[in-house]
Amino acid sequence: MSRSLIAPIALACTLLCATQARADSVSFAGFANGSESVNVQLSNPNVANSLWTSAGGFTASLNGGPSFVSYCIDLYEHIAFGPTYTDYTLVSGASHAFANANAAFDIGKLYAEKNVVNTAKTQAAFQIAIWEIAYETSGIYDLGTGSSKFFGGSADTSGALALASTWLGALSTTTDPAFKISALDSIGRPGHQDQVFAKPVPEPTTYAMMAVGLLCMGAFARRRLVRQD
Repeated sequence: MSRSLIAPIALACTLLCATQARADSVSFAGFANGSESVNVQLSNPNVANSLWTSAGGFTASLNGGPSFVSYCIDLYEHIAFGPTYTDYTLVSGASHAFANANAAFDIGKLYAEKNVVNTAKTQAAFQIAIWEIAYETSGIYDLGTGSSKFFGGSADTSGALALASTWLGALSTTTDPAFKISALDSIGRPGHQDQVFAKPVPEPTTYAMMAVGLLCMGAFARRRLVRQD
């Protein structure tokens, strides 16, 4: 590879790494489609009494960009709707420290089921399923047993708990790797709730287009060098 091509590629990689390393600002406008109440009892990573919480996806914005739906993966912290937090860092799901070692992969499988999530009930079910995957360390996803338990509240009467159980039960038959998750980790002390969201893995053609773009950058840089000479 010519030196004139290596230089712009190295610059692009440097800029990408610098972008990933910096702190990110995140804001939450509210619940995307409403929420349901549910009782939670966790025994991992540390013992806690039963607590009541609201389950649902958040309408989030990263660095002032377009809104998307994120889900909580940190029941030990909190967020407020409205403020812009500057103590977040965007990382890959595999880089987040889940209690469950298989959580990043299994949450990706949950997204890959492509369930319709557009009501308070379904968003609560999706959030509860994510919490179960994030905190359950027994190897079996069962909302009523293990190191994470979910029960009662409007999530019970609405059927959100039952729906979450159905989606979790389908994970064993889900093989579509179409989604990889990203995490928003709060780095402050005290921090705010870590979040997870997912986007489809780029198609091979996307990677090809990125490669073509880098080649074009190299060709352009080479032309400028030739003209200057």
